[in-house]
Amino acid sequence: MKLNVPPDRLGKVLIPAAWGWAFLVAVLTFWRAWDIPARLPDINEVATTHLFLFPVSMALFFLLSWLRQYYDDEPSPPDPRPFVRWRATLGIWTLALLHPVSCALYPAVFNLDDRTVDEISRAVGAMRVGMPRDEIEQRIIELNATLPISMQTAGQQHRVRQEEVARYLLEKDPAVRRRLWPDLARATLVFIPWGAKAGVEPDPTAREQLFLRRTRASSDIGVDKIRVRYTPAFTVDEIVYSSNRQLTMEREPCTVHLKVPAPPEASFPYPCTR
Repeated sequence: MKLNVPPDRLGKVLIPAAWGWAFLVAVLTFWRAWDIPARLPDINEVATTHLFLFPVSMALFFLLSWLRQYYDDEPSPPDPRPFVRWRATLGIWTLALLHPVSCALYPAVFNLDDRTVDEISRAVGAMRVGMPRDEIEQRIIELNATLPISMQTAGQQHRVRQEEVARYLLEKDPAVRRRLWPDLARATLVFIPWGAKAGVEPDPTAREQLFLRRTRASSDIGVDKIRVRYTPAFTVDEIVYSSNRQLTMEREPCTVHLKVPAPPEASFPYPCTR
């Protein structure tokens, strides 16, 4: 096969270009990796990025493969810097494995849904029957501060939301709480006290308390719920943590991940009752 561009000159340019491209893809994939696991990456964002980078990687892959085959078949002219076959070979494998390994690494090692469910289950499991309402609310404030969030979320904004929830729960003046509620109700990725119906401010005197954590403000998918039922003395009678994180995107089914106190026959997680 004859080329207008001398293969030796092409090789001198192509191999460094392939390694530079591989480095760029790695940087775009693992940028801000030092935030792991406190702030976890959004695998959908990573996969979308690779969707646009992958064709360039494949083009470089085939060019490197052709170049290596050319030097294997054709006698190479004497050169003070001869073609080093292993560099092209290693570049080929790097380009071939970089995208699938990168896209598979985050969901396998840093699963945001599983990590979130585990954190919430651990926090709810530490709550006990007989705890006063004020202590439950303090536990919710602490839980908001420790839950993992997506790397696509602004950390400063998330901390502001945590502080707003804490202020609302600690505020005793009904008028102040009423002013804080409308803006707080639209927050995501933190547990927010909710009323009996969606969009309704909670009643501080109610014997049932609901905390909702949404991943998206406009979606019913990815919603975590902590429902606390109190005795007439406002001590905990029962706590149920459930979520609807099914990948089928169905709205009706949900999964109970923890119940305090748990019935003897309970096995978690188990489907919610219809």
